[in-house]
Amino acid sequence: MMVFQVRLPRRRAAAMAAAVVMVAAAAAVLAGCFNGKEKPLTLADDPARVSYLQELGWQVESTPVETLDLQLPQELAETWGEYAAMQATQGMPFADYAGQPVRRYTYRVTNYPGMEKGVQANLYLCGDVLIGGDIVATGKGGFQHGLEYPGV
Repeated sequence: MMVFQVRLPRRRAAAMAAAVVMVAAAAAVLAGCFNGKEKPLTLADDPARVSYLQELGWQVESTPVETLDLQLPQELAETWGEYAAMQATQGMPFADYAGQPVRRYTYRVTNYPGMEKGVQANLYLCGDVLIGGDIVATGKGGFQHGLEYPGV
């Protein structure tokens, strides 16, 4: 059996240790970039939110009819469970934001097939990140569904 001994000056050993730490940190960051999740969609202002809805096929008024700040509960199952499930089917990360403060922007929809008025689009954002959304009709015969434009 042979034993090798290597002597390094302290500066060189410290530099090598720092290099190893930097490589490990870079690997951790890159692993997060390629974890299969989509990049979050950010909608920082009304034009960006309106443009997003238009890309989905919706025509909406340029300013929200209501903006509401709310705090999501830590456990969504009791009060928000069905809504969180609907968001999951749309690929939205609503459930990941349990316990967080969010803002709901409500826009008046002007082109819902077969309905001239009473339809709204809701977008839920945490900061500027879109976490959920729906289309809702108020009043008699009301409904709620995801953001996908209905086939005619």
